[in-house]
Amino acid sequence: MEFNVFILFLSLVFVAVFLAVYGVVVNQSLKQKVRERLKASEHTIISPVFQEEQPSGSSKSKIFSWLSFSGQWVFRDQDKTSEVRRDLIQAGFRRPTAPAVYFGLRAVCAFLLPLPFLLLLVIKVKISLISLLLAFFLSVFGFFLPTWFLKKKIATRQSRIDAALPDVMDLFVVCMEAGLSLNASVLRVASEIKDVTKDFYDELQITAGELRTGIPWDEAFEGLGKRTGVQSLRSMAALMIQSNKMGTSLGQSFRTQSEFTREQRTLRSEEKAAKLPVKMIFPLVLLILPAMFIVTVGPALIHIKAIFRLFQR
Repeated sequence: MEFNVFILFLSLVFVAVFLAVYGVVVNQSLKQKVRERLKASEHTIISPVFQEEQPSGSSKSKIFSWLSFSGQWVFRDQDKTSEVRRDLIQAGFRRPTAPAVYFGLRAVCAFLLPLPFLLLLVIKVKISLISLLLAFFLSVFGFFLPTWFLKKKIATRQSRIDAALPDVMDLFVVCMEAGLSLNASVLRVASEIKDVTKDFYDELQITAGELRTGIPWDEAFEGLGKRTGVQSLRSMAALMIQSNKMGTSLGQSFRTQSEFTREQRTLRSEEKAAKLPVKMIFPLVLLILPAMFIVTVGPALIHIKAIFRLFQR
């Protein structure tokens, strides 16, 4: 009993210290942000009529701001932040505060996920070393849960872009063979696929903006492949650069890459179909075969058991 009371006391002290430190960090971050805004407003005087309206009153924006303040302490590791920013861009989150929101969400999940379990232990006064270890594993699971969702989001978005790539390249072929330039073709294709694939539309709009600012088209399309992380887009950019160096037509390069991408999709589908029988073995053996044995052999066993009872009499 004394050990449980001691563990309970340590847990309450830990929660109180954590909340106190967290409140101080958030308060200091808010003050620092206010100072930066005041310092910036001293150098730029803008009329309120021309200021952009900030929809900060919504609950969603308040939650994002709170998560952003919660995750700003991780920004000291610039290498890790750049990797996370790249993953967030590949998932479609391009806001400047996206890494801070992501790190804040990881910290909040690590704290909130084991909290109901700890409260249940405190209420029942059944705190032990095993329960504390279980709460620790729940905290670790909550810390890595947003990372799993982010990887899932990236894979889903990349599969959508990869599925729409052959049709998009066919549109490029039609536009360029009709006499449009590469910049005009990008804008035209983006407008055509707006209602079909929103992810590809957003990426082509960014590429069109880069081309309008004077960035060379090879760097713009190479950046398109890096932003999405889709290997087919990187191959397309490399093929376009090689076609430019060799002096061949870009339209023909797009047509060749479209055919190659469709062949790759067919091969991937055949590979998945070939793996399907192996994957079906486990549910077949564990789920389907026992049910079949019960249905087919069960009545016979019941009948045999009844016959044995008759012979025993």
